[in-house]
Amino acid sequence: MRIDKLSGHVAAATGVKQWMVAMFALSQLALVLTLIIFLARGDTHRETLVPPTIHSTFWVQDDKVSKEYLIEMGVFLAQLYFDVTPQNVEFNHRTLKNYVDPRFYGVLETQAGAYAQKVKSDNASTFLAIATVIPDEANQRIGIQGVLNTYLGDTRTSQANKTYVFEFGRHGGRVLLIGMKEGKNATKPFEEITTP
Repeated sequence: MRIDKLSGHVAAATGVKQWMVAMFALSQLALVLTLIIFLARGDTHRETLVPPTIHSTFWVQDDKVSKEYLIEMGVFLAQLYFDVTPQNVEFNHRTLKNYVDPRFYGVLETQAGAYAQKVKSDNASTFLAIATVIPDEANQRIGIQGVLNTYLGDTRTSQANKTYVFEFGRHGGRVLLIGMKEGKNATKPFEEITTP
């Protein structure tokens, strides 16, 4: 056997062994770096809940949803808009805007901003005691009738019967608010709608 041939075999075997050790070290380094990045991110998962709570079953078909869904979303959005204090009015209205169609966003921004400013300047709290909810499944809207109470401290300063109509539409696979108006007739909220 020739010595140069034998040394070639040894060099080849040693080189492969060194290559495998280097690849193993690099893979371990990559694993440690991935673990550090994963742990540094801090978030584990994300959930999207619409509506916030489900009390009954509902259906979704093409661009329509069932009246049960409309009722749950309408009541939830009415509470976000009207059940406010000077401390939480901006947070509630920011949360409400997550459920608003982009085409209605500017109008709601103006309405909600004026309402928030009034609540804060008066240092008042408001609460809508919902009495009836009338769904209009065909037109994807609901009418909410109730008593809007305003408090200064622990004293109720006003109590007014109010009717509001919340209109919904589909946008990007989600059901979003496309309009909110004040109605004049509590028993027929969809007639003679005025802007609040």
